[in-house]
Amino acid sequence: MKKILIPIVGIGIGIVIFFMIYSTSKVGKTFHGSLTLSPAESALLSFDRYAELKPTEKLKKESFNLLKSLDLCNKNNSLALFISNGKVKKAKAFILDKRDELLLEKNTEFVWKSRSKESLLFLKDNSKSIQIGDLVLSVSQIDSTIEILFSPNAKKVLSGFTMKYLNRPILLEINGELITTVKSFGKLENGILKIEISKK
Repeated sequence: MKKILIPIVGIGIGIVIFFMIYSTSKVGKTFHGSLTLSPAESALLSFDRYAELKPTEKLKKESFNLLKSLDLCNKNNSLALFISNGKVKKAKAFILDKRDELLLEKNTEFVWKSRSKESLLFLKDNSKSIQIGDLVLSVSQIDSTIEILFSPNAKKVLSGFTMKYLNRPILLEINGELITTVKSFGKLENGILKIEISKK
């Protein structure tokens, strides 16, 4: 009986230890939403293509002038388009109306980031996105700073993703809202990523 009992007791202790470790790892996890990372694509290409495909030079010129009037042009030499807040409503209506003519690839969509004076417009390919909400322990905001606490095994995932899309801004969305763009996750201190939210 003793020879049979000892392994059973050992297994029992092992199970208890496992559940203690498992429950401890969940302590402090207050975030249960989604955190999505996507490499930014150039939103400008869709609009340039829309104008270039017009059959005549006159229509091309008119299309480029219309895009310029909506700020759907590259003013800052970046992947994002900067649309003045007074033009955002018309720009969104144009995108909705001309969606088929913009020839968006499958799985791609426009993503907006609102700021006080202007909004940023990115294009993202959902097939390249990853959802890592399970690796986020907590998200908190103090004034204009958002702090994201990642679990210890998140750093490998984050660095691997940024290395895969090197030199491209990474769109960081929390629960479907674009929070910021990140160039690197290398400055994580104690698993914490601090993001200053721009109000410009």
